[in-house]
Amino acid sequence: MTKIIFLKKDVLPLLKLSIPLVLTSFMQGSLGFFENIFLAHLGQQVLAAGALVAWLFATLIVILFGTFSSVNILIAHKYGAKDNPGITHVFRDGLVLALFLVVPTFLLLWYTPPIFLLFGQSPALVKLATAYLHALAWSLFPKFILIVLFEFLLGLGRTRVLTVFTVFSLPFYLLFSYVLIFGKFGFPALGIAGAGWGMVLGDWLATTALGLYVFFNQHYQCYLKSLFTFTRPTYLWELLHLGVPMGLMYCVEVGFFFSITLFMGVMGVQTLAANQLAMQYLGPLMGMIFSLAQGVTIRMGHQLGAEQPASAERTAFAGLLLGALFMSLIAITYWSFPYALIAIDFNVHLAENEETVYFAKQFLFIAAFFQLFESARVMLFGALRSLKDTRFTLLVSILSFWCIALPLGYMFAHYIQLGGAGFWWGMVIGASCSAPVLYSRFRLKMKSYHTAID
Repeated sequence: MTKIIFLKKDVLPLLKLSIPLVLTSFMQGSLGFFENIFLAHLGQQVLAAGALVAWLFATLIVILFGTFSSVNILIAHKYGAKDNPGITHVFRDGLVLALFLVVPTFLLLWYTPPIFLLFGQSPALVKLATAYLHALAWSLFPKFILIVLFEFLLGLGRTRVLTVFTVFSLPFYLLFSYVLIFGKFGFPALGIAGAGWGMVLGDWLATTALGLYVFFNQHYQCYLKSLFTFTRPTYLWELLHLGVPMGLMYCVEVGFFFSITLFMGVMGVQTLAANQLAMQYLGPLMGMIFSLAQGVTIRMGHQLGAEQPASAERTAFAGLLLGALFMSLIAITYWSFPYALIAIDFNVHLAENEETVYFAKQFLFIAAFFQLFESARVMLFGALRSLKDTRFTLLVSILSFWCIALPLGYMFAHYIQLGGAGFWWGMVIGASCSAPVLYSRFRLKMKSYHTAID
Protein backbone atom coordinates (compact mmCIF):
# COMPACT_ATOMS: atom_id res chain seq x y z
CA MET A 1 0.00 0.00 0.00
CA THR A 2 2.83 2.38 0.89
CA LYS A 3 4.49 1.70 -2.47
CA ILE A 4 1.27 2.47 -4.32
CA ILE A 5 0.91 5.79 -2.46
CA PHE A 6 4.55 6.64 -3.22
CA LEU A 7 3.96 5.86 -6.89
CA LYS A 8 0.76 7.91 -7.06
CA LYS A 9 1.80 10.93 -4.96
CA ASP A 10 5.49 11.24 -5.80
CA VAL A 11 6.61 9.29 -8.87
CA LEU A 12 3.71 10.04 -11.24
CA PRO A 13 3.58 13.81 -10.52
CA LEU A 14 7.34 14.01 -11.09
CA LEU A 15 6.98 12.17 -14.39
CA LYS A 16 4.13 14.47 -15.43
CA LEU A 17 6.36 17.47 -14.77
CA SER A 18 9.56 16.03 -16.25
CA ILE A 19 8.50 14.21 -19.43
CA PRO A 20 7.75 17.48 -21.27
CA LEU A 21 11.21 18.72 -20.23
CA VAL A 22 12.81 15.54 -21.61
CA LEU A 23 10.97 15.97 -24.92
CA THR A 24 11.91 19.65 -25.08
CA SER A 25 15.58 18.85 -24.44
CA PHE A 26 15.55 16.18 -27.15
CA MET A 27 14.01 18.52 -29.72
CA GLN A 28 16.36 21.39 -28.92
CA GLY A 29 19.32 19.04 -29.29
CA SER A 30 18.12 18.00 -32.74
CA LEU A 31 18.62 21.56 -34.02
CA GLY A 32 22.40 21.21 -33.92
CA PHE A 33 22.13 17.80 -35.60
CA PHE A 34 20.34 19.26 -38.64
CA GLU A 35 22.61 22.34 -38.75
CA ASN A 36 25.58 19.94 -39.12
CA ILE A 37 23.85 18.17 -42.00
CA PHE A 38 23.30 21.51 -43.78
CA LEU A 39 26.91 22.63 -43.30
CA ALA A 40 28.29 19.24 -44.35
CA HIS A 41 26.85 19.87 -47.83
CA LEU A 42 29.13 22.91 -48.13
CA GLY A 43 32.31 20.89 -47.62
CA GLN A 44 34.59 19.54 -44.92
CA GLN A 45 36.22 22.90 -44.17
CA VAL A 46 32.85 24.59 -43.61
CA LEU A 47 31.76 21.70 -41.41
CA ALA A 48 35.01 21.97 -39.41
CA ALA A 49 34.51 25.73 -38.94
CA GLY A 50 30.91 25.09 -37.91
CA ALA A 51 32.02 22.50 -35.37
CA LEU A 52 34.54 24.97 -33.92
CA VAL A 53 31.88 27.65 -33.50
CA ALA A 54 29.23 25.18 -32.29
CA TRP A 55 31.54 23.96 -29.50
CA LEU A 56 32.30 27.52 -28.34
CA PHE A 57 28.70 28.71 -28.60
CA ALA A 58 27.26 25.59 -26.95
CA THR A 59 29.70 25.97 -24.04
CA LEU A 60 28.72 29.60 -23.63
CA ILE A 61 25.00 28.85 -23.73
CA VAL A 62 25.35 25.97 -21.25
CA ILE A 63 27.11 28.32 -18.80
CA LEU A 64 24.38 30.93 -19.24
CA PHE A 65 21.61 28.37 -18.85
CA GLY A 66 23.23 27.30 -15.60
CA THR A 67 23.42 30.91 -14.45
CA PHE A 68 19.84 31.75 -15.38
CA SER A 69 18.49 28.53 -13.85
CA SER A 70 18.58 30.40 -10.53
CA VAL A 71 15.46 32.18 -11.84
CA ASN A 72 13.40 28.97 -11.88
CA ILE A 73 14.72 27.92 -8.44
CA LEU A 74 13.62 31.14 -6.75
CA ILE A 75 10.33 31.30 -8.65
CA ALA A 76 9.56 27.68 -7.70
CA HIS A 77 9.99 28.54 -4.01
CA LYS A 78 7.86 31.68 -4.36
CA TYR A 79 5.19 29.70 -6.23
CA GLY A 80 5.04 27.09 -3.47
CA ALA A 81 4.72 29.85 -0.90
CA LYS A 82 2.00 31.58 -3.02
CA ASP A 83 4.12 34.73 -3.06
CA ASN A 84 2.99 36.34 -6.33
CA PRO A 85 4.81 39.67 -5.75
CA GLY A 86 7.99 37.69 -5.08
CA ILE A 87 7.59 35.87 -8.42
CA THR A 88 7.19 39.24 -10.12
CA HIS A 89 10.38 40.62 -8.57
CA VAL A 90 12.44 37.52 -9.43
CA PHE A 91 11.17 37.57 -13.02
CA ARG A 92 11.95 41.30 -13.28
CA ASP A 93 15.47 40.86 -11.96
CA GLY A 94 16.06 37.89 -14.23
CA LEU A 95 15.28 40.13 -17.21
CA VAL A 96 17.56 42.86 -15.81
CA LEU A 97 20.38 40.33 -15.37
CA ALA A 98 19.91 39.20 -18.98
CA LEU A 99 20.28 42.79 -20.19
CA PHE A 100 23.44 43.27 -18.10
CA LEU A 101 25.06 40.16 -19.58
CA VAL A 102 24.22 40.79 -23.24
CA VAL A 103 26.92 43.38 -24.00
CA PRO A 104 29.94 41.55 -22.51
CA THR A 105 28.82 38.28 -24.12
CA PHE A 106 28.40 40.04 -27.47
CA LEU A 107 31.94 41.45 -27.24
CA LEU A 108 33.30 38.03 -26.27
CA LEU A 109 31.81 36.39 -29.37
CA TRP A 110 32.79 39.26 -31.66
CA TYR A 111 36.46 39.26 -30.68
CA THR A 112 37.01 35.51 -30.18
CA PRO A 113 38.13 34.59 -33.76
CA PRO A 114 41.74 35.84 -33.38
CA ILE A 115 42.10 33.49 -30.40
CA PHE A 116 41.45 30.56 -32.74
CA LEU A 117 44.60 31.55 -34.65
CA LEU A 118 46.64 31.36 -31.44
CA PHE A 119 45.49 27.74 -31.04
CA GLY A 120 46.83 26.84 -34.47
CA GLN A 121 43.67 26.99 -36.58
CA SER A 122 44.18 27.89 -40.23
CA PRO A 123 43.37 31.45 -41.39
CA ALA A 124 40.83 30.09 -43.92
CA LEU A 125 39.02 28.16 -41.17
CA VAL A 126 39.04 31.19 -38.86
CA LYS A 127 37.63 33.39 -41.63
CA LEU A 128 34.66 31.05 -41.99
CA ALA A 129 34.22 30.80 -38.22
CA THR A 130 34.30 34.62 -37.95
CA ALA A 131 31.36 35.01 -40.35
CA TYR A 132 29.37 32.47 -38.34
CA LEU A 133 30.24 33.98 -34.93
CA HIS A 134 29.53 37.57 -35.97
CA ALA A 135 26.08 36.53 -37.14
CA LEU A 136 25.39 34.56 -33.95
CA ALA A 137 26.36 37.54 -31.81
CA TRP A 138 23.20 39.35 -32.94
CA SER A 139 21.07 36.51 -31.59
CA LEU A 140 22.20 37.08 -28.00
CA PHE A 141 19.65 39.72 -26.98
CA PRO A 142 16.55 37.72 -27.98
CA LYS A 143 18.16 34.47 -26.81
CA PHE A 144 18.83 35.83 -23.30
CA ILE A 145 15.27 37.11 -22.98
CA LEU A 146 13.99 33.76 -24.28
CA ILE A 147 16.03 31.87 -21.65
CA VAL A 148 14.55 34.00 -18.85
CA LEU A 149 11.03 33.41 -20.20
CA PHE A 150 11.75 29.68 -20.23
CA GLU A 151 13.04 29.79 -16.65
CA PHE A 152 9.99 31.78 -15.54
CA LEU A 153 7.62 29.15 -16.95
CA LEU A 154 9.78 26.34 -15.54
CA GLY A 155 9.58 27.82 -12.06
CA LEU A 156 5.79 27.83 -12.33
CA GLY A 157 5.84 24.18 -13.46
CA ARG A 158 4.40 24.99 -16.93
CA THR A 159 6.59 22.43 -18.66
CA ARG A 160 4.03 21.34 -21.25
CA VAL A 161 3.82 24.91 -22.53
CA LEU A 162 7.56 24.77 -23.26
CA THR A 163 7.20 21.50 -25.17
CA VAL A 164 4.37 22.83 -27.33
CA PHE A 165 6.30 26.03 -27.93
CA THR A 166 9.43 24.10 -28.96
CA VAL A 167 7.39 21.98 -31.41
CA PHE A 168 6.08 25.23 -32.91
CA SER A 169 9.40 27.08 -33.14
CA LEU A 170 11.88 24.36 -34.18
CA PRO A 171 10.70 24.10 -37.83
CA PHE A 172 11.17 27.86 -38.23
CA TYR A 173 14.79 27.67 -37.01
CA LEU A 174 15.48 24.91 -39.53
CA LEU A 175 13.66 26.70 -42.35
CA PHE A 176 15.48 30.01 -41.79
CA SER A 177 18.88 28.28 -41.67
CA TYR A 178 18.18 26.18 -44.76
CA VAL A 179 16.97 29.15 -46.79
CA LEU A 180 19.86 31.44 -45.84
CA ILE A 181 22.63 28.83 -46.08
CA PHE A 182 21.67 27.62 -49.57
CA GLY A 183 19.92 30.74 -50.91
CA LYS A 184 16.43 29.34 -51.47
CA PHE A 185 13.23 31.22 -52.43
CA GLY A 186 15.17 34.14 -53.90
CA PHE A 187 17.30 34.83 -50.81
CA PRO A 188 21.09 35.13 -51.16
CA ALA A 189 23.19 32.05 -50.37
CA LEU A 190 25.13 33.16 -47.28
CA GLY A 191 26.88 29.85 -46.67
CA ILE A 192 28.07 29.28 -43.12
CA ALA A 193 26.99 32.79 -42.10
CA GLY A 194 23.45 31.80 -43.09
CA ALA A 195 23.41 29.29 -40.23
CA GLY A 196 24.08 32.17 -37.82
CA TRP A 197 21.55 34.51 -39.37
CA GLY A 198 18.97 31.71 -39.39
CA MET A 199 19.50 31.40 -35.64
CA VAL A 200 19.07 35.17 -35.26
CA LEU A 201 15.72 35.16 -37.07
CA GLY A 202 14.59 32.05 -35.20
CA ASP A 203 15.45 33.57 -31.83
CA TRP A 204 13.67 36.84 -32.58
CA LEU A 205 10.55 34.99 -33.74
CA ALA A 206 10.61 32.60 -30.77
CA THR A 207 11.17 35.37 -28.22
CA THR A 208 8.43 37.53 -29.70
CA ALA A 209 5.95 34.63 -29.80
CA LEU A 210 6.66 33.40 -26.26
CA GLY A 211 6.75 36.96 -24.91
CA LEU A 212 3.34 37.74 -26.39
CA TYR A 213 1.97 34.48 -24.99
CA VAL A 214 3.22 35.24 -21.47
CA PHE A 215 2.30 38.90 -21.36
CA PHE A 216 -1.18 38.52 -22.84
CA ASN A 217 -2.22 35.25 -21.19
CA GLN A 218 -4.60 35.84 -18.29
CA HIS A 219 -3.05 32.98 -16.28
CA TYR A 220 0.16 34.99 -15.87
CA GLN A 221 -1.28 38.44 -15.28
CA CYS A 222 -1.09 38.01 -11.50
CA TYR A 223 2.69 37.69 -11.83
CA LEU A 224 3.15 40.66 -14.15
CA LYS A 225 1.58 43.43 -12.11
CA SER A 226 4.17 46.13 -11.44
CA LEU A 227 6.76 44.09 -13.33
CA PHE A 228 8.55 47.21 -14.46
CA THR A 229 8.30 48.99 -11.12
CA PHE A 230 11.83 48.91 -9.76
CA THR A 231 11.08 48.76 -6.07
CA ARG A 232 12.62 46.59 -3.41
CA PRO A 233 13.20 43.78 -2.74
CA THR A 234 15.80 43.04 -5.38
CA TYR A 235 16.92 39.49 -6.11
CA LEU A 236 19.85 40.28 -8.41
CA TRP A 237 22.47 39.28 -5.86
CA GLU A 238 20.65 36.07 -4.93
CA LEU A 239 20.26 35.18 -8.61
CA LEU A 240 24.00 35.58 -9.10
CA HIS A 241 24.81 33.86 -5.81
CA LEU A 242 22.86 30.76 -6.89
CA GLY A 243 23.39 30.95 -10.64
CA VAL A 244 27.11 31.63 -11.09
CA PRO A 245 28.21 28.40 -9.32
CA MET A 246 25.81 26.42 -11.54
CA GLY A 247 27.15 28.11 -14.66
CA LEU A 248 30.71 27.39 -13.57
CA MET A 249 29.78 23.80 -12.75
CA TYR A 250 28.53 23.24 -16.30
CA CYS A 251 31.71 24.89 -17.61
CA VAL A 252 33.82 22.52 -15.50
CA GLU A 253 31.99 19.49 -16.87
CA VAL A 254 31.98 20.59 -20.51
CA GLY A 255 35.70 21.41 -20.24
CA PHE A 256 36.38 17.96 -18.80
CA PHE A 257 34.74 16.12 -21.69
CA PHE A 258 36.55 18.37 -24.18
CA SER A 259 39.84 17.44 -22.48
CA ILE A 260 38.97 13.74 -22.69
CA THR A 261 38.33 14.18 -26.41
CA LEU A 262 41.77 15.73 -26.86
CA PHE A 263 43.46 12.87 -24.95
CA MET A 264 41.58 10.29 -27.02
CA GLY A 265 42.71 12.05 -30.21
CA VAL A 266 46.35 11.66 -29.20
CA MET A 267 45.81 7.89 -28.89
CA GLY A 268 44.75 7.57 -32.51
CA VAL A 269 41.92 8.07 -34.95
CA GLN A 270 40.25 4.76 -34.07
CA THR A 271 40.21 5.56 -30.35
CA LEU A 272 38.83 9.03 -30.99
CA ALA A 273 36.14 7.71 -33.36
CA ALA A 274 35.10 5.05 -30.82
CA ASN A 275 34.96 7.66 -28.06
CA GLN A 276 32.81 9.94 -30.19
CA LEU A 277 30.42 7.06 -30.81
CA ALA A 278 30.05 6.43 -27.07
CA MET A 279 29.64 10.17 -26.44
CA GLN A 280 27.00 10.25 -29.19
CA TYR A 281 24.79 8.14 -26.91
CA LEU A 282 25.99 9.59 -23.61
CA GLY A 283 25.14 13.20 -24.51
CA PRO A 284 21.42 12.86 -25.36
CA LEU A 285 20.79 10.31 -22.61
CA MET A 286 22.38 12.47 -19.94
CA GLY A 287 20.41 15.40 -21.35
CA MET A 288 17.26 13.42 -20.51
CA ILE A 289 18.55 12.78 -16.99
CA PHE A 290 19.33 16.48 -16.56
CA SER A 291 15.75 17.25 -17.61
CA LEU A 292 14.42 14.79 -15.05
CA ALA A 293 16.67 16.38 -12.42
CA GLN A 294 15.30 19.77 -13.41
CA GLY A 295 11.83 18.40 -12.73
CA VAL A 296 13.06 17.33 -9.27
CA THR A 297 14.36 20.86 -8.64
CA ILE A 298 11.07 22.50 -9.63
CA ARG A 299 8.78 20.10 -7.77
CA MET A 300 10.92 20.20 -4.64
CA GLY A 301 11.02 24.00 -4.88
CA HIS A 302 7.22 24.11 -4.87
CA GLN A 303 7.07 21.77 -1.89
CA LEU A 304 9.78 23.55 0.08
CA GLY A 305 8.13 26.90 -0.61
CA ALA A 306 4.91 25.44 0.79
CA GLU A 307 6.89 24.20 3.84
CA GLN A 308 6.43 20.50 3.01
CA PRO A 309 9.97 19.13 3.49
CA ALA A 310 8.81 15.51 3.88
CA SER A 311 7.11 15.63 0.46
CA ALA A 312 10.20 17.28 -1.03
CA GLU A 313 12.40 14.49 0.32
CA ARG A 314 10.16 11.85 -1.25
CA THR A 315 10.39 13.69 -4.58
CA ALA A 316 14.18 13.45 -4.42
CA PHE A 317 13.97 9.70 -3.83
CA ALA A 318 11.46 9.37 -6.68
CA GLY A 319 13.98 11.10 -8.96
CA LEU A 320 16.78 8.79 -7.86
CA LEU A 321 14.55 5.76 -8.48
CA LEU A 322 13.46 6.89 -11.95
CA GLY A 323 17.01 7.79 -12.95
CA ALA A 324 18.31 4.40 -11.78
CA LEU A 325 15.56 2.48 -13.61
CA PHE A 326 16.09 4.40 -16.85
CA MET A 327 19.87 4.01 -16.80
CA SER A 328 19.56 0.32 -15.87
CA LEU A 329 17.58 -0.22 -19.07
CA ILE A 330 20.24 1.68 -21.01
CA ALA A 331 22.99 -0.41 -19.39
CA ILE A 332 21.24 -3.64 -20.38
CA THR A 333 20.95 -2.29 -23.94
CA TYR A 334 24.66 -1.41 -24.07
CA TRP A 335 25.67 -4.83 -22.77
CA SER A 336 23.20 -6.85 -24.85
CA PHE A 337 23.25 -5.08 -28.23
CA PRO A 338 26.59 -3.26 -28.60
CA TYR A 339 27.06 -4.19 -32.26
CA ALA A 340 23.60 -2.94 -33.19
CA LEU A 341 24.41 0.43 -31.62
CA ILE A 342 27.84 0.62 -33.25
CA ALA A 343 26.41 -0.38 -36.64
CA ILE A 344 24.45 2.87 -36.78
CA ASP A 345 27.78 4.67 -37.39
CA PHE A 346 30.15 1.97 -38.70
CA ASN A 347 29.93 -1.18 -40.75
CA VAL A 348 30.93 -3.70 -38.07
CA HIS A 349 31.82 -6.33 -40.69
CA LEU A 350 34.53 -4.34 -42.48
CA ALA A 351 38.10 -5.25 -41.53
CA GLU A 352 39.15 -1.59 -41.64
CA ASN A 353 36.65 -0.82 -38.82
CA GLU A 354 37.65 -3.77 -36.64
CA GLU A 355 39.80 -1.75 -34.21
CA THR A 356 37.26 1.07 -33.89
CA VAL A 357 34.45 -1.42 -33.23
CA TYR A 358 36.56 -3.16 -30.58
CA PHE A 359 37.20 0.11 -28.74
CA ALA A 360 33.59 1.27 -29.11
CA LYS A 361 32.30 -1.96 -27.57
CA GLN A 362 34.69 -1.47 -24.65
CA PHE A 363 33.62 2.14 -24.12
CA LEU A 364 29.90 1.31 -24.25
CA PHE A 365 30.39 -1.46 -21.70
CA ILE A 366 32.08 0.96 -19.27
CA ALA A 367 29.70 3.82 -20.13
CA ALA A 368 26.84 1.74 -18.75
CA PHE A 369 28.44 1.84 -15.28
CA PHE A 370 29.29 5.53 -15.61
CA GLN A 371 25.73 6.50 -16.54
CA LEU A 372 24.29 4.59 -13.59
CA PHE A 373 26.45 6.51 -11.10
CA GLU A 374 26.11 9.74 -13.07
CA SER A 375 22.31 9.57 -12.95
CA ALA A 376 22.46 9.45 -9.13
CA ARG A 377 24.92 12.36 -9.11
CA VAL A 378 22.77 14.50 -11.39
CA MET A 379 19.57 13.74 -9.45
CA LEU A 380 21.24 14.76 -6.20
CA PHE A 381 22.42 17.94 -7.90
CA GLY A 382 18.81 18.65 -8.79
CA ALA A 383 17.70 18.05 -5.20
CA LEU A 384 20.46 20.25 -3.75
CA ARG A 385 19.65 23.03 -6.24
CA SER A 386 16.13 23.16 -4.85
CA LEU A 387 17.72 23.66 -1.42
CA LYS A 388 19.73 26.57 -2.90
CA ASP A 389 22.97 24.67 -2.35
CA THR A 390 24.95 25.35 -5.52
CA ARG A 391 28.49 26.16 -4.37
CA PHE A 392 28.95 22.73 -2.80
CA THR A 393 27.86 21.02 -6.02
CA LEU A 394 30.40 23.11 -7.95
CA LEU A 395 33.14 21.97 -5.58
CA VAL A 396 32.09 18.32 -5.94
CA SER A 397 32.15 18.61 -9.75
CA ILE A 398 35.67 20.02 -9.71
CA LEU A 399 36.87 17.28 -7.35
CA SER A 400 35.13 14.36 -9.06
CA PHE A 401 36.02 15.27 -12.65
CA TRP A 402 39.34 17.11 -12.46
CA CYS A 403 40.89 15.76 -9.24
CA ILE A 404 39.74 12.12 -9.42
CA ALA A 405 38.47 11.11 -12.89
CA LEU A 406 41.12 12.83 -15.04
CA PRO A 407 44.27 11.87 -13.05
CA LEU A 408 43.07 8.30 -12.52
CA GLY A 409 42.00 8.01 -16.15
CA TYR A 410 45.41 9.20 -17.34
CA MET A 411 47.14 6.74 -15.01
CA PHE A 412 44.94 3.84 -16.13
CA ALA A 413 45.37 4.76 -19.80
CA HIS A 414 49.15 5.24 -19.88
CA TYR A 415 50.68 3.47 -16.88
CA ILE A 416 48.36 0.45 -16.59
CA GLN A 417 48.08 0.35 -20.39
CA LEU A 418 44.28 0.34 -20.58
CA GLY A 419 44.27 2.86 -23.41
CA GLY A 420 41.11 4.91 -23.95
CA ALA A 421 39.15 2.60 -21.65
CA GLY A 422 41.27 3.91 -18.78
CA PHE A 423 39.72 7.35 -19.07
CA TRP A 424 36.23 5.83 -18.97
CA TRP A 425 37.09 3.85 -15.83
CA GLY A 426 38.41 7.06 -14.29
CA MET A 427 35.03 8.67 -15.02
CA VAL A 428 33.24 5.75 -13.37
CA ILE A 429 35.32 6.12 -10.20
CA GLY A 430 34.87 9.90 -10.14
CA ALA A 431 31.08 9.64 -10.43
CA SER A 432 30.88 6.79 -7.90
CA CYS A 433 32.88 8.84 -5.37
CA SER A 434 30.75 11.97 -5.77
CA ALA A 435 27.33 10.27 -5.40
CA PRO A 436 27.68 9.27 -1.70
CA VAL A 437 29.19 12.66 -0.84
CA LEU A 438 26.24 14.43 -2.43
CA TYR A 439 23.77 12.08 -0.74
CA SER A 440 25.31 12.85 2.68
CA ARG A 441 25.08 16.56 1.92
CA PHE A 442 21.45 16.18 0.88
CA ARG A 443 20.55 14.36 4.10
CA LEU A 444 22.32 17.01 6.15
CA LYS A 445 20.54 19.88 4.36
CA MET A 446 17.15 18.18 4.66
CA LYS A 447 17.74 17.60 8.37
CA SER A 448 18.52 21.31 8.82
CA TYR A 449 15.41 22.21 6.82
CA HIS A 450 13.19 19.97 8.98
CA THR A 451 14.67 21.55 12.11
CA ALA A 452 14.06 25.07 10.80
CA ILE A 453 10.43 24.26 9.95
CA ASP A 454 9.79 22.59 13.33
